[in-house]
Amino acid sequence: MEYVPRFWSCEKPGRSEPSRRLGHSLARAWILALAGVGLASIARSQAITEFPIPHPASGPDGIAAGSDDNLWFTERGGNRIGRMTTAGVATEFPVPTAASGPHAIASGPDGSLWFTEADGNQIGRITPAGVFTEFPIPTTNSFADGITAGSDGSLWFAEYSANKIGRITTVGVITEFPVPTANSGPSGIAAGPDGNLWFTENGANQIGRITTVGVVTEFPIPTAFSRPTGIAAGSDGRLWFTEHDTSKIGRITTDGVVTEVPAPTIPSQPANIAAGADGNLWFTENGANQIGRITTAGVVTEFPIPTGGSGPAGIAAGPDGNLWFAESSAGQIGRITTRRLTPDSMAVDAYLVTGSSSDINGVLEPGETVEVAPSWRNRRATSQTFTGTAADLIGPPGPSYVLIDNAADYGTIAGDSPVNCHNATGDCYLLTISGTRPAAHWDATFLESLSVGTVTKTWTLHLGDSFPDVPTSYQFYSFIENLFHNGITGGCTGGNYCPTNSVTRAQMAVFLMKSNLGAAEIPPPATGAIFPDVPASNPFAPWIEQLAAFHITGGCGNGNYCPNDPVTRAQMAVFLLKSEHGSAYIPPVCTGVFPDVTCPSTFANWIEQIFTEGITGGCGNGNYCPAEPVNRGQMAVFLVKTFGLQLYGP
Repeated sequence: MEYVPRFWSCEKPGRSEPSRRLGHSLARAWILALAGVGLASIARSQAITEFPIPHPASGPDGIAAGSDDNLWFTERGGNRIGRMTTAGVATEFPVPTAASGPHAIASGPDGSLWFTEADGNQIGRITPAGVFTEFPIPTTNSFADGITAGSDGSLWFAEYSANKIGRITTVGVITEFPVPTANSGPSGIAAGPDGNLWFTENGANQIGRITTVGVVTEFPIPTAFSRPTGIAAGSDGRLWFTEHDTSKIGRITTDGVVTEVPAPTIPSQPANIAAGADGNLWFTENGANQIGRITTAGVVTEFPIPTGGSGPAGIAAGPDGNLWFAESSAGQIGRITTRRLTPDSMAVDAYLVTGSSSDINGVLEPGETVEVAPSWRNRRATSQTFTGTAADLIGPPGPSYVLIDNAADYGTIAGDSPVNCHNATGDCYLLTISGTRPAAHWDATFLESLSVGTVTKTWTLHLGDSFPDVPTSYQFYSFIENLFHNGITGGCTGGNYCPTNSVTRAQMAVFLMKSNLGAAEIPPPATGAIFPDVPASNPFAPWIEQLAAFHITGGCGNGNYCPNDPVTRAQMAVFLLKSEHGSAYIPPVCTGVFPDVTCPSTFANWIEQIFTEGITGGCGNGNYCPAEPVNRGQMAVFLVKTFGLQLYGP
């Protein structure tokens, strides 16, 4: 039985064109029967953000939230596993087996991500650090489809062509259980609230249930030829599934009672489904280029995806409370918000206002009285009017934490727009923090509550003046504080930062990896076999080898890395852009921006691109100074601007 890959189409074999038309007619009949009862609506609010991946033609397919608070996705056409932060920064990891066809993905109880290799007939595992292990499936050509973590601590997966449900322990032991109905085509699978596993039978028009000891029960779907695909457990204690060919969403109780609700758009071809943090179910509409939401009462709303023909496939709830989905045809990962208002950013010490005593440098220093101006984004199509209240300004014991003005007014914000209380009304929070520094890295927090719904946010306030050798007047002061706050650096020696020290190629590897992958990133242990001048005993070796594994560097020549050499400003341009855009990135051809950078030349394209992206304006007098070494002060600017690091972020 041939299977059409889901990232190209949600169609599976076994249905004729007349039967598909019948399915669509049945769905239309349901729409007419429910017309006028308010069960469906079309939403036009653009609450969707899209993030490109480094290899857009690789066909992102399945997606899941990882234990590291990132989103992980399969790239079936590109044979990679991708990782994306909630800020939209993507990293890709090639799957060891060529043409394995990574398909569905799920977070495992061991903290790793587990995925089906539909074309390689394997189950793959990748740790948050990017280390792969693969396990062959006993039955050949099984075409492993959906995968999920079970209540027994194992991973369970559907074998579409083998007509089985598979179970794999976290040490790689696989057991298979036949599905009673022949050619049933098990597809999606989810853990149920009853401790069992529930799966869709795409070819048999049934929902299956399997206990953790392998006992299977099957339940027919009322509408014929529905082609059930995705399935997820809802907040109401039921299982919800997509009916691809009839454009419906189905619901089944744990004792097998099925209810169906049609989607407003026909044909929408719903593909995959996930439970959201808002208590609703969210699904991709592969045929309508939309994201659908259905409440547990059956009310459906649809949200158009900005990019046409994007081919939405997998969908998952993210660690940020939003829904994230793979756009298989557009080479993007999409995010759709679930809240009416979401935190956007926060301006601190950016304005001189009545009652403040600040230097307006964008950093809160001990002893200053400053305005704090949060920004919120309206995620609704219509305008909203709201105010805010601040409370619980706290931090490490010892210093004084005082809210002078705890009220803010955001006025009226238009639909799908951000608003900053200072720019909206000029009425924001005023506070002061003073006393002896309790720690090198000093943060305080306060709770903001908005007057609409139950929207709250705990904001973090970094206290500056962290390094004695970086005065507040230093030109790169705020960037250095940003880097320190985000955990990219702890400084140099004696509590200093050493801003004028040159950055070595070894140090640069750490800076790049932490800025791109997060402060908690720990690379795999070094082998010492990549560069002869970087033995495994070198404390920077794991970072250098990780940089090489991502193909961001090939070394300095003759097989070496030259870890102690300073990084030049020309080399830095290449390192930054490859880290930001992926190893395959090629910048546009140079035009001759800087008089001291010959165009064309080895680094000219890269240097002009970081100028175009606003990462650098040069070294002064219109020049770039490509041969000069990058110092630690300049490095802070490069990293903050390239990776969008925020000092006072959401």
